[in-house]
Amino acid sequence: FDSLNPALAEPWAQLPDADEADVERAVQAAQKAFESPAWRGLTATARGKLLRRLGDLIADNKEQLAQLESRDNGKLIRETRGQVSYLPEFFHYTAGLADKLEGGTLPLDKPDLFAYTVHEPMGVVAGIIPWNSPLYLTAIKLAPALAAGNTIVLKPSEHASASVLELARLALEAGIPPGVVNVITGYGPTTGAALTRHPLVRKIAFTGGAATARHVVRSSAE
Repeated sequence: FDSLNPALAEPWAQLPDADEADVERAVQAAQKAFESPAWRGLTATARGKLLRRLGDLIADNKEQLAQLESRDNGKLIRETRGQVSYLPEFFHYTAGLADKLEGGTLPLDKPDLFAYTVHEPMGVVAGIIPWNSPLYLTAIKLAPALAAGNTIVLKPSEHASASVLELARLALEAGIPPGVVNVITGYGPTTGAALTRHPLVRKIAFTGGAATARHVVRSSAE
């Protein structure tokens, strides 16, 4: 489908309209990556280094990302520049949290028992992204999910997908294994619904309106 430049109301890019089969492939890729030693076998420190590298790449490409988002969703360039300039710091901050997801011990009355907690990744996370600040709203879902060892399938708005696709490309360039970060483009009632009701999706990170939220809740319950 065509992506329109809001300033000109003219097509400037074409994006895949993902169907249920495409969603299935994306989720299966995320699940396979989650189970792979290339990702699951990484230490928390190693995951943090990858996130820091991604933050560095965002800083190196910040003008391109800001221009891309402004063209795609019509936001003022000074606003997209401001938001993109924050992203490297956020990825660096989250990188520092990766090795600090610590468990704990619990005091018990019985001396022959020992209780403790362990934090483990959930698996495949679905990220539903609105049109108005796609890079920022992707980052606050993507970085924490990866820091904890999850994989993710991102579904950006059909009105503003280009910058999220570019961010996923940078994730690969940073050395994050294939399948860890996935992007599917398309429309909410088809692409989005197929993603949120998929049985392998263990968590949904959503930003959007109340009406769409109700659809997401219903779909995830199916």
